[in-house]
Amino acid sequence: MKYSLVWRIFNSNKPFIFFHTWTVNEEFLERAIREEKSMDLDVCVDEYGKPYLGHSKEYHEKSGEPYFNSLPIWEVVDRISKSNIVAMVDCKHYDAWSSIEKVVARIGPERCLVCVYVSEFKFNFSRKEDELDFLTEWSPIEKLRLLKSKFPLITITPCAKWLPNDLLISDQYGELISKILKTLKDNHADTVCLGVPDGTISDKWLRYFLEEKIILHVVVDKTDVTRLSEMYIGETDYLDRASKITELQ
Repeated sequence: MKYSLVWRIFNSNKPFIFFHTWTVNEEFLERAIREEKSMDLDVCVDEYGKPYLGHSKEYHEKSGEPYFNSLPIWEVVDRISKSNIVAMVDCKHYDAWSSIEKVVARIGPERCLVCVYVSEFKFNFSRKEDELDFLTEWSPIEKLRLLKSKFPLITITPCAKWLPNDLLISDQYGELISKILKTLKDNHADTVCLGVPDGTISDKWLRYFLEEKIILHVVVDKTDVTRLSEMYIGETDYLDRASKITELQ
């Protein structure tokens, strides 16, 4: 019997740390598969609707960052599908959802976590005056809900941006947190990335969301996770720190 990725993480009763990268090169892919870890796939489309791994044209034009040199998307997807590793599939363009479906179908929904910045969680509390906004990155949370209705074993993750930096350490945001939780529950979210400073995430807030069967994301490179005893989903830029998929068996 197949079980969803989030079910397996809950069943393990311990954190699971995904490898995070903007570039899927041969070294990272080969090693992730050999070491039975995970891979991060940023799925985007060009102006003709052709999918590729990377960020949007808008992102590169606004930021001035050079394009990332990832392997061809379907080569990567096919190699992952033939392995046992899991994938964090990040939607980087609001027109990429049909491609996301194909990626999920090929790898297997039970092995995929799909995340995206959702327009319902677009705030302005902590946005800097000159901070760029990449409009193509935003999708309504309904897109995740519909994806889950088509692939019930998928794990879905709405992501927020520009929440208050003191959201989890101040007493003034109770109503806002309650609204976020309601939106997550109404749309059957499995995990959530709040985008707040990782050092402000405590066991108290991990438990708060875990009681509703929702797991918080923590960037483990930016905080001392030894202070956390509750379950979370971690993200790291270092493959050495990523969890092995065998930990979920």
